[in-house]
Amino acid sequence: MPTTSAYVVVFGVALAATLAATPLMRWAATRFSVISVPTSDRAVHTRPIPLLGGAAMLVGFLVAFGLAWVSGSFTVMFESATVPIGVALGALLLCGVGTLDDVRDVSAPAKTAGIVFAGSLMHLFGVSLLFFRIPFVDGLIVLGPDLAPLISVLWVLGMANAVNLIDGLD
Repeated sequence: MPTTSAYVVVFGVALAATLAATPLMRWAATRFSVISVPTSDRAVHTRPIPLLGGAAMLVGFLVAFGLAWVSGSFTVMFESATVPIGVALGALLLCGVGTLDDVRDVSAPAKTAGIVFAGSLMHLFGVSLLFFRIPFVDGLIVLGPDLAPLISVLWVLGMANAVNLIDGLD
């Protein structure tokens, strides 16, 4: 069982790596014209905004995730090598789909296909929803091997779309 200090260290590394990556991603976004220019009345910002903030957060996540993996403090979470690889690949794909959508306005079916692909890949690597609780209902719902893949991919799709809806503003 990881100690509280192990969690604090991983959080601190994630924060520091994200803060360090943010100016680099801002520079890269400006250098390669990956920016949102306000062109409509719906735009909240009045000047161009760099669009690689998600990539900076991905860097912070991957650095902290890698530290947690090699630290030995989180052995239960990293018992098999495939699950962490699945999480990292899924995060890379989801960030890629989101960044591509920010830059090129990807159609909803194409974006959904990318998210479903990321969720499916994660499931193939062993990242799967096996059980869950419904709020305010007593008991645990256990998913069998026939429903776990479908519910896992739908969960990834639902969470990605929830974040996308929350992130409606640049």
